[in-house]
Amino acid sequence: MRDPILDAGAGGPLSRRAFLACCSALALAGAGCAGLPARTRSAYILATDPPGAQYQPILDGLIAALLPCEHPDFPLTVAQVRSRLLGLFTLEEDPRFLDVQKALVLFDRTELFAQPLVLRTLELHARDAATRGAGADAILRRGHSVDSAAYDAFAQGADPGPFIALPLARQRAYLDMWRPSGYVIRRQFYASAKSLVMISAYSTEVVWRAIGYAGPLLDKGHA
Repeated sequence: MRDPILDAGAGGPLSRRAFLACCSALALAGAGCAGLPARTRSAYILATDPPGAQYQPILDGLIAALLPCEHPDFPLTVAQVRSRLLGLFTLEEDPRFLDVQKALVLFDRTELFAQPLVLRTLELHARDAATRGAGADAILRRGHSVDSAAYDAFAQGADPGPFIALPLARQRAYLDMWRPSGYVIRRQFYASAKSLVMISAYSTEVVWRAIGYAGPLLDKGHA
């Protein structure tokens, strides 16, 4: 069985603070999408507290896209990973996770990937553009150009529809666009969401047994 941690690409260790920060940035950036329809959809998402029934199917799709749950040798179902994730990271009970819920709902709207982010400060701060002396307009144009081209290749002239309605292969292709996104905050969301899912799945004993791992504790003499 292929190890999805090795196969899924780059994604650093999860920092709760970094994860919340990048989800918040992603959610806020969605409010500034160019074009009235995109702006209206994003504003509605940001103005509401999405119920679990709305964002949990998106979370399920994200889990399925990141893990080989369809493989007969993988010992966990999507529902089991989701249950553990919601137990470890209390999205419903902790108000600090509200931005995570909103970010998931925005992630579901595939058409927003092609829209430029106009909240310049968030992206430029993530890039440390002021310290580097980089031109802000050129940075944002390059980011939009990269993502617009990726979306055009993915959509192939048609509206793909929401992430949760896509077949698994297309879900994985859409998610994979976020990894090399032209915008830092989208790349951060990809890395952090991946870490969230991987921690939830690979911290279970049933997966340890499946991959031949004896457990997380090391003898003090080898620490």
